[in-house]
Amino acid sequence: MMENQKYLREAHTYTKEFETQLEPSLLRLAYMALENVILAQESDLKLRAQLRVDCLYLWLYLLQLLDRFLDPGFNPNDVPEKLIQPPPTTEGVVYPPGANPALIDDPQARAEYEEAIAANRAKAEQYRLQINLRRLDEQITPRAEAFIRNSYTFTPSDRQEVKTAILQKIKNPQRQERLLKACYEMD
Repeated sequence: MMENQKYLREAHTYTKEFETQLEPSLLRLAYMALENVILAQESDLKLRAQLRVDCLYLWLYLLQLLDRFLDPGFNPNDVPEKLIQPPPTTEGVVYPPGANPALIDDPQARAEYEEAIAANRAKAEQYRLQINLRRLDEQITPRAEAFIRNSYTFTPSDRQEVKTAILQKIKNPQRQERLLKACYEMD
């Protein structure tokens, strides 16, 4: 069915855009598009089987992206500063946090302040990315597992198809183990 292919293309496009933009909302759009694919609407059994494989690989790709961009060393308690405290001027004036760097009369102190502001912005962006990716992981992982359980049966060929795809696409050993477990819990 054309509608399914449209959703599959959308999901694929969003994942590619995420890779270049690192905007977590694109992963959300990707998994939402994938959830709109309805295998049962495809009447041709050969096309349905191919659609199922395509969906499986795209779900696994979403998980692979999460694993690639999630920072295992991320500390959610290491929150970036809202505003950076500027250094005092040569006359001893202390401006409030977030003051315009142009107010700092010492060029070296101004440059250090500007670097501190830039570093804090980068830290804030990384913090936002990691928090959002963790939230997405909590949403995408169970949905991918549900897709496996709902779209595949206990037949040896179905289980082998899923197992091969997982072993081929998922590099994270914990994720791989969890998905393989879902594969063997299919009903």
